[in-house]
Amino acid sequence: MLKKKSIGIALACALALGAWSESTLATPINVGGIHFDPSQTFNPIFQATNFRETSVTTAGETLLGYGMVTNLNNESPSVFCPGCDFTFTFTYNVKQVNGLQVVFDGGALNFYVVSSFDVNNPSSAMGTTPWLMLTGHNIPPPVSFLTNGTLFSTVFSGTVGNPTGASGFGYLDVGGGLAGHYFDTNGQLDGSDFFLNSSFQVATGNNICTGPLGTGTCYPIAGQGGLTGLAKPLPEPGEISLLGVGLGILGFMLRRRSKEAKK
Repeated sequence: MLKKKSIGIALACALALGAWSESTLATPINVGGIHFDPSQTFNPIFQATNFRETSVTTAGETLLGYGMVTNLNNESPSVFCPGCDFTFTFTYNVKQVNGLQVVFDGGALNFYVVSSFDVNNPSSAMGTTPWLMLTGHNIPPPVSFLTNGTLFSTVFSGTVGNPTGASGFGYLDVGGGLAGHYFDTNGQLDGSDFFLNSSFQVATGNNICTGPLGTGTCYPIAGQGGLTGLAKPLPEPGEISLLGVGLGILGFMLRRRSKEAKK
């Protein structure tokens, strides 16, 4: 017959395995120079307080932009990217312009880890290997918009070609990158992975006109925005298995004790 001490040991082992599984999720990791906690990656995460983009006026044009992530899971760049800068570039195609509303389709938003970012030099935002690659997710038109798209923008001050204030939102899917598998959850609208929201204003007196996102391209519009995903990812399969092993051992020993007690 198993003694209470043996049952206690089994229970402790099972709890320890379970605790190890939970602590694994809460341990910050380093992926390509970016330090983050996988269990927190789907709170409002990427936030940028100063990105630049081109102006667009008609259907068929391409929107270009770039910037740097200034907040990741409520951490500063010195914490999540020590000794580096976490940057991004994006492109969208103008699908339709209707008054002060612009609908975009396509879309690519890529994140990089670079040694030094200079907001006045778009080329400094482009790294060699994408850390995260996102593509626009097409959805039906929201209220007041006339056609489906991947990004929707409304100018609330100025004009489409010369806005002094505007906002935008859209949805994106994970397409790859070093950290792509951490963010591929299909947890947003229509199975997308991220919700994008942004606001814009004209950067008066600071019209950046350099490449290589577009030779001779100017970036007169400054903005800020963020990406939001799921509240929390599911545990990794390996971690669930370890917890299951611990609980299985405990169950086996309890059943064995019960049988011996009946003899």
